[in-house]
Amino acid sequence: MTRPLLRPAENAIAMASATRTRTHAAAALLLYALTFRLLTRASSTAVTVSPSPAAAAAAEAHALLRWKSTLPRSSSTSAPLSSWSPATPACTTWAGVACGEDGRVAEVALPGAGIAGTLAALDLAALPALAGLNLSGNRLAGAIPASVSGLASLVSLDLSGNALTGGIPGAALAALPALRVLVLRNNSLGGAIPASLGGLRTLERLDLQATGLVSTLPPEMGGMASLSFLDLSRNNLSGGLPPSFAGMSKMKELYLSRNRLSGTIPPEIFKSWPDLTLLYLHYNSFTGTIPAEIGEAKKLRLLSLWSNNLTGVIPKEISGLPRLQMLHLGQNCLTGPIAPSLGNLTHLVILVLSFNNLTGTVPVEIGSLTALQELDLVSNQLEGELPPTLSLLKDLSYLSLASNNFVGTVPNFASQKLVSVELYGNKFSGGFPLSFCQLTSLEILDLSRNQLSGQLPSCIWDLQDLMFMDLSNNALSGDVMASANLNLSLESLHLANNRFTGGFPSIIQYLKMLSVLDLGGNNFSGAIPSWIGSRLPLLRFLLLRSNMFNGSIPLQLLQLSHLQLLDLANNNFEGHIPCGLTNLTSMIRPQTEFNMRSTLHDQILYLEADFYYANRVDVNWKMQTYEFQGGIALMTGIDLSGNSINGEIPTELTNLQGLRFLNLSRNYLSGTIPENIGDLKLVESLDLSWNELSGHIPSGISELVSLSSLNLSNNMLSGEIPTGNQLQTLADPSIYSNNFGLCGFPMSISCSNGSSIQPLDPNKEFEGVYVYYSIIAGVVFGMWLWFGSLVFFAPWRISFFYYVDFTQRKLMR
Repeated sequence: MTRPLLRPAENAIAMASATRTRTHAAAALLLYALTFRLLTRASSTAVTVSPSPAAAAAAEAHALLRWKSTLPRSSSTSAPLSSWSPATPACTTWAGVACGEDGRVAEVALPGAGIAGTLAALDLAALPALAGLNLSGNRLAGAIPASVSGLASLVSLDLSGNALTGGIPGAALAALPALRVLVLRNNSLGGAIPASLGGLRTLERLDLQATGLVSTLPPEMGGMASLSFLDLSRNNLSGGLPPSFAGMSKMKELYLSRNRLSGTIPPEIFKSWPDLTLLYLHYNSFTGTIPAEIGEAKKLRLLSLWSNNLTGVIPKEISGLPRLQMLHLGQNCLTGPIAPSLGNLTHLVILVLSFNNLTGTVPVEIGSLTALQELDLVSNQLEGELPPTLSLLKDLSYLSLASNNFVGTVPNFASQKLVSVELYGNKFSGGFPLSFCQLTSLEILDLSRNQLSGQLPSCIWDLQDLMFMDLSNNALSGDVMASANLNLSLESLHLANNRFTGGFPSIIQYLKMLSVLDLGGNNFSGAIPSWIGSRLPLLRFLLLRSNMFNGSIPLQLLQLSHLQLLDLANNNFEGHIPCGLTNLTSMIRPQTEFNMRSTLHDQILYLEADFYYANRVDVNWKMQTYEFQGGIALMTGIDLSGNSINGEIPTELTNLQGLRFLNLSRNYLSGTIPENIGDLKLVESLDLSWNELSGHIPSGISELVSLSSLNLSNNMLSGEIPTGNQLQTLADPSIYSNNFGLCGFPMSISCSNGSSIQPLDPNKEFEGVYVYYSIIAGVVFGMWLWFGSLVFFAPWRISFFYYVDFTQRKLMR
């Protein structure tokens, strides 16, 4: 564009006008800049201004009320949360809510409040002053919200005992600079242990017990320098115990039990943990030896290495732990002797060295452990006589020395606090120790499988608290004497396989709590008393086998509605099997629960303890003798074998559908096998051999789907053997042998047409058997007639031998 040419006067005026325009523009720009800065500063000032305490408290209350509104009605109306109302102040009237001096919510504690729902709607960012959050023992589900990372003031977080899932939010928790207590135990979180937890330098207590963790132990956790309590027990942790854990220099209590940890126990931890008081590593797979460095943990009180694979000897350094109260090294592979120096542990209350390979004798120094309440040396290879210093242990409550090679007499135990004494499976000899009669607190006494002899003193029945007594497999003899005490608590009495004589012990009628009675393998005689049905109402197991009892089976036995195992085998009983078997209601239905008492519960050192004892009984099971222990609670059966019982098998016997074995062999039973024998669906062992049963084998026997042992031999059965189902697996023909009318699989005798329909007439079968035995008798008689002549008539004998010599010479030529 061409600029117009101006004249001078116009040009001067234009220049002045342009100067004024630039001045105004600059002023406006400056004013705009100043205004913008003022507005920006004002805006910034407005953002950083804190709300009033009342507004903050209202916001926090709103956040809690909003979370409450998302919970199920049953939770929101429960006792603690029912007080949460917008009409009342949170800090003074809401249950479980506590505030600081500034009026901000500092703690929410609602343990065991019955709250269900999730934490997803809980606006944790609205609670910046929260220092403690305890929602333990509720029914919360879902994940731990990541927003927990915003709780910068949080010191303690307890969400234990809920149903939380989704793993541990490691990054969120690691962002809490003030956190000292983290308790998440008894949830279903799962996943791994986040390595980021190692960044919690201020954390003092970490409890992740039973949270479903599947993980190794992150070495980074060794950086938790303030940690004094760590519980990772009852998870699925594997791998080794990192030596870096030695960095937890303030550690006092470590629980790693009931995992799958392996490898050796790092010696470094004992050097770096001078304040260690408790170490629980039981039920893992640790190997190697117990580090000698354990002797540097001078404050150690409780040590449990039970059930690992530790080897070597018990380090002598353990004897230098002056405060040790519990030493639990059982169920390992430890060898060598029990060091006499263990007697230095004068504060020891619990000593368990069971299920190892320890050898040698029990040192006399054991008597120095005067605070000892439990001594367990079961299942080692210890030998020799027990030291008399055991009588110095006045506080001893539980003594278990079973399954060793101890000899000599049983020493006197002077502790009036003894509750349980287990000495079974040794070689103790001599008479029954009279000192046991003075142990008035005794509840469990097991002296079985020793070589004790002589008579059982009647004073043993004066122990009113005695609940379990097993004296079986000794050489005790004489009559079982009664006592004047009629207030007895015995639930289990085992006297089997001794040399007791006399009649059925009369003291038994006063054992009204008796559940197990085993008198088998003795020389008891006479009849079963009629009071057995009314005086022993709780009896479940009655074993009288291999005695000399006689008479008929009393009808009163049928009053024992709890009876589930009846063993009268190898006696002299006669008569019929009594009618009314359906009164044995515990045999009608299968036993499915281990509902036999086998533990004593107690508390030692403020620790819960269970002491187990076993009801061991011998049962003739599948034509062999087996020892049943805990599984006896599921056993149901009848054994009447080896007697002189006659008559027919009662049809109602097939109503006892809980039976697992039935043995009526070696009697004089006649008639037929009950047609409904197939109703005994649970029977695994059936023996009717060596009787006089006749007729066909019922086809229903093929319906015994659990049957694995069958014996019908040596009867007079006939017809075709049923087939199908479980019978096809029983291919041994001997189980049907000496029944001359049977045919079919598995015997080699095939059935002719119609044999399965027209079984042999029992009378004709008897005639055939009669002819068979007559032929045998004739042959035997003829042979004895001929050879008898040679024996008693000398001329015949001389002529016979002359003829034999003459024949021999002729053949030699």
